[in-house]
Amino acid sequence: MIIKKELLQAFLDKYGITAAMLAREIGVDEREIQTLLDGGAVNEATARKFIYYFGADEAIKMIDWAALGKSIPNIGKG
Repeated sequence: MIIKKELLQAFLDKYGITAAMLAREIGVDEREIQTLLDGGAVNEATARKFIYYFGADEAIKMIDWAALGKSIPNIGKG
């Protein structure tokens, strides 16, 4: 999974938390959060924890679908 790093950074800034704090909340190594902030890809286990933490509705907005070569899923839009 690759995310739009500016959206994750905006979340951290808005709530005044660090990558280390988020990593503890999600249950991943801090390096995984730093990888996301650097624009890199993380493994499926980290992706699942990220999506669970943020919830699907928010996570879907943060995932960089273009970088993954995918279109945005049309979930719940009839």
